Amino acid sequence: MKRLSLVIFILSFAIVAASPTMAQTPDSTAARDALTDTNPETLGEQAAALLDDIRQNSDDYRAYQERMLSASLEDSLVLQIQIETQIDNFIVNLPKLANYYPRDPQTDGERDLQNRIDAIYAFTTQDIWKLIGNLRVQIDGLRAQRASTDPAGRGKLEYLITRMSQRLDILTRFGGEHLQTLESLGIEVPEHREHYRQLLTERADELRGRILLGTERMTGYQNELKNQAGNSDLVLLQLATRSSLDANTASMEQVVTLMNLAGLDTSAHRTFLLTITQDLASGLLDARATATLLHRMWDQTLNWITTNGPIYLVKVLIFLVIMFAGRMLAKLVRKAVDKSLGRARVNISQLLRRTLVSTAHNTILALALMIALSQLGLDLGPLLAGFGVIGFILGFAMQDSLSNFASGLMILFYRPYDVGDLVDISGVFGKVENMSLVSTSILTLDNQKLVVPNSKIWGDVIKNVTDQHVRRVDMVLASAIPMIFPTRSRCSPTF
Repeated sequence: MKRLSLVIFILSFAIVAASPTMAQTPDSTAARDALTDTNPETLGEQAAALLDDIRQNSDDYRAYQERMLSASLEDSLVLQIQIETQIDNFIVNLPKLANYYPRDPQTDGERDLQNRIDAIYAFTTQDIWKLIGNLRVQIDGLRAQRASTDPAGRGKLEYLITRMSQRLDILTRFGGEHLQTLESLGIEVPEHREHYRQLLTERADELRGRILLGTERMTGYQNELKNQAGNSDLVLLQLATRSSLDANTASMEQVVTLMNLAGLDTSAHRTFLLTITQDLASGLLDARATATLLHRMWDQTLNWITTNGPIYLVKVLIFLVIMFAGRMLAKLVRKAVDKSLGRARVNISQLLRRTLVSTAHNTILALALMIALSQLGLDLGPLLAGFGVIGFILGFAMQDSLSNFASGLMILFYRPYDVGDLVDISGVFGKVENMSLVSTSILTLDNQKLVVPNSKIWGDVIKNVTDQHVRRVDMVLASAIPMIFPTRSRCSPTF
């Protein structure tokens, strides 16, 4: 791991050593003279101070690069920060020269200042492209280390790649701003503008491929984690890939914005971003990208309908035919069972009769539904398992209803009363009008309908008045005829 860390840091700092210095460009001598000759009387105090700052940035930048070649790892860390600081200062100071650029020079001093700024712009524009190119090469070198890096070191490697990619994004954006500055000053740079557009196009194509690759890797890691849930290495690789994917997506969004500013067609790239990120809100302002995405979705829908439409249409027709046939068969079975029970000599309750008829009807419908769903290509195993889970959950949620159902089954088998009986149950006296497995409907003598849950009926005393044809009736008669015969007293014998 120590050797790996050393290699990674050396690669990350090698970009600075490999980047071209201002002294390595063809026009660097003239540019160096333009930075050195800062006569306040000729250039003005503020312009001279700015040129001094740019010259100091150039000298420090070149000195740090030379020291980087022989520096130790610890010193390289310090030099890297110093070099990046000089690049940042250069990015800040260079656009300020536009404020002092004479658009219509009238004096020798103004013409001299214009020539010197033109010389600076000439070599700095070339250096920007070289810095961008070398930085891309170094990022590719770091990416090549992924295959030989263990999962624990991938996080550090992706951090360095992300950090360098952010620097690349800054330089790319600065290159576009620099060209806009030159054009606003009236400096014609058609070859640089064309080079910049080509650079953006290549960068967008590269990022598009890397985003697709990162998405495929994320999917692969997720599938592997389903089988190896406790594998920590897969988790680390997934996190590193996620970091890389986010960085590439952010870079892609910036490149697409720069392409739009450069006058390039970005509808395809914006559509790609909308598809990958699944964030339509980010592209609502881009009508072309949204229209392209909707058109693509419509084409895919039409292709699917053309390819699979006839097959699924036949399956739907078969489904409807099976369900219609099952419904008709269920009605026939219901009538047949009802007539059979009516003609049978077995004395069964009305509740049991309706339950048997309803069960036969629903069983035929359920069988028809399962056969029809199988014709659509649905796997019935997971579906039945899902129904089992739902039934288990509903069992806990509907305990009172299940208690009524169980009591209804007991009433069904033991038959303490039937439809039409006069009963006294749970404090309710009346005639049984209807029975189900959940409740019993009773019509009182004053013509009120009461629905009593079966759990209350089975848990209480059930009084069936009409169950027996012969029963005793106690009657009290009051006589108004006086007694004619005297009563005879019974005496006890005496001894």
